[in-house]
Amino acid sequence: QNVKDFVRVDTSADDNIISAMITQARIWCENYISRDIVSKNRTYYLPQTNGLFDLPFGPVSSIEQITVSGTATTDFEILGLDNETIELDGGSADHVKITYITAGLNDSLIKQAMLQLISTYYDNRADFNSEGSKETTEIPTSTKTILTSYKSMFL
Repeated sequence: QNVKDFVRVDTSADDNIISAMITQARIWCENYISRDIVSKNRTYYLPQTNGLFDLPFGPVSSIEQITVSGTATTDFEILGLDNETIELDGGSADHVKITYITAGLNDSLIKQAMLQLISTYYDNRADFNSEGSKETTEIPTSTKTILTSYKSMFL
């Protein structure tokens, strides 16, 4: 209902479209900030590591399992404000697999960024305007501005 109020829709005719746009906006925002907005089970693979690495798409709620070359290990430390950094006690390792659960972010600023993005999706459902000329539709700068403070970079 919050999205429908924001885009000024008072009919149920577009509910399926709006629902899909909510999912699309959430996925775009998650990929842009490299963080999960809703909690997820994730698996991360590293062909090799020096023993210290960051998990993408935090904040991390729990580490379910870490395997090194196919063998489960408990020899690691969880570091970082969002539990996103892992340090293997043995140092360098090959074929590392981490399964973990993210906590998700529930924040009014992220909700505002998503509302603005969904509104843009809803208002620009085609690449052409009513006169038939090509429109350039971009992600709203206000959405990017809001999300920038949440953005994480992984190399």
